[in-house]
Amino acid sequence: MARALYLLFAFTVLAAWAGAQPPAAPAALSAEDKLRVMRANGNLVDSLVRDGLTLARATNAEDRAAQCRGAALSLLRAIEDAAKAEDAERVAELAGLYREVVRDGLIPTISEAQVGVTPESPSGRKLRDLRRATTNDVAALKAALPAGKVTDSPRVRDAVRDLEALTAELNR
Repeated sequence: MARALYLLFAFTVLAAWAGAQPPAAPAALSAEDKLRVMRANGNLVDSLVRDGLTLARATNAEDRAAQCRGAALSLLRAIEDAAKAEDAERVAELAGLYREVVRDGLIPTISEAQVGVTPESPSGRKLRDLRRATTNDVAALKAALPAGKVTDSPRVRDAVRDLEALTAELNR
């Protein structure tokens, strides 16, 4: 199971890096733009690789769930940065990756960890708190998207709709 999560996470890191690339421009990017893109992607990739390595070292499902949320938070911070920069395409792409990490990594890991755990035990409370915190993260992300250029994008509107569906999955 840990190997599958690690591979999923590695794929997500690579997809985040590839998806966060700006669309092909007719002219070459200026050195300043290249540096900006490299910094934005570099910080995200560094965070996701660090989170992925920590996730791979987790010894139980409860710890894996906590580390998976850490990776989701790295994506969340990158989305908020892209929203502040009014980069709608990057917001949409990273929101899709965030949804995949939570839907395909965190939710199944929490569900796996809950098997055989008494809901009122310390582990049961921690898992419930992780689920609740992630639901709050999604709500905070939607609230952080400024009205205007970013939310006017059809791709961002679709991403927000997907995040609402994610909230429903988290609340099951």
